[in-house]
Amino acid sequence: MKELFRFKVTKDTLTAVIAGIVMIGLSLLMLPFSGETKFDAIVSFLIRDVLMIFGLGVVFVSVYVDKKGRDILKDIGFKKHKSVLSIILDVVFAAGLAAIFMKDGMPENVLNLQNMFAAAYILTAGIFEMMFIYGFLRMSFEKAFGIIPAIILTSAFYSFHHAGFQPEFLHLFLVGLMYCSVFYITRNMLIIFPLFWGVGALWDVIISSEAGESIKNAETFMFAVIVWILIIICFAFRAIRRKKNAVENIDRNNGDAYQGRKECI
Repeated sequence: MKELFRFKVTKDTLTAVIAGIVMIGLSLLMLPFSGETKFDAIVSFLIRDVLMIFGLGVVFVSVYVDKKGRDILKDIGFKKHKSVLSIILDVVFAAGLAAIFMKDGMPENVLNLQNMFAAAYILTAGIFEMMFIYGFLRMSFEKAFGIIPAIILTSAFYSFHHAGFQPEFLHLFLVGLMYCSVFYITRNMLIIFPLFWGVGALWDVIISSEAGESIKNAETFMFAVIVWILIIICFAFRAIRRKKNAVENIDRNNGDAYQGRKECI
């Protein structure tokens, strides 16, 4: 059984803390650009979408895990272990959460184009949360401090990550506690993503939060598309590079074997 508490701080722990602080700093950097001008929208896109979501969530995590020689999806919690059970529970928890939200009925005019724009952007941000917050940070904190502190620290970073655009700290801290705790039922990210997390995020931002109003537009949808293009390019480049390295290793091994045979002769 994994340790509930431990203390084994390493350079990796420090890296995670610094990366988390950078995430919060980027979020706070958005505050001066919270207006409704085109300039504000472009700067916010560069800070949150390019630097935070793509830079920290995809590039940083990918490079960091690669240098450790580990598989990125397995490292952040997406794995085959208990995957079927995780998917089933994901559906069950999502249905239960949706039932709680809609106990008074579905809000009117939910399925409109503006909300679809917002949904596309929220799901894009979800990649960042799964890879960087619930994946990389949680994993790093668990290795250093154990499961319970990892849940609390990850939830705190998740909450303050919203400082620049949705400063509902206590509410978001409790949301983080919920998702982190549920993750440890199977230790597989498929138990919370995409459905359980998706229902909570979509309802929270689109229906019950004023923060959702700023992303219900075509510009935000285009920003989401650009981020997805960057993500696809990044992972395609990563796959090509890994394939090339594998071929080079095979050639090197074959060369070493050939040289060994020559020396024997």
